[in-house]
Amino acid sequence: MKLLFVLLFFIQSNFYPQSDSIDCSSLQSGCFSVEKMPAIIGGLDSLHLRLIYPTEAIKYKIEGEVYVLVTIDSLGNPFCAKIIIGIGYGCDEEALRLVNSSKYTAGKQRGKPVVITMSIPIVFKIDDNF
Repeated sequence: MKLLFVLLFFIQSNFYPQSDSIDCSSLQSGCFSVEKMPAIIGGLDSLHLRLIYPTEAIKYKIEGEVYVLVTIDSLGNPFCAKIIIGIGYGCDEEALRLVNSSKYTAGKQRGKPVVITMSIPIVFKIDDNF
């Protein structure tokens, strides 16, 4: 009877629902270098051209940098983006929108595409037009 219980326990513990989502906490952390880091297609300038300055940030004259930590998969798709350093007033949400909607070239190691986590700074500076 004990053997049956142990056997059923191990069989049951190996069954779990499959999920299409990626658990960001399971990603490898650490610092290492690669031959070629991922890059935003069009560069940071193209990203800043798409920036929509949040109304609340304009109202309170909020300026600064938001740092977003994002993982780029081997196809150049962003996922698991999160704010490392934020300034609030809608700027953090806008930075996440920009990073998640951008297209990237994949990072490469030994000529093969790899998954890389990197930090992207998004600068919020009010133009004279506001």
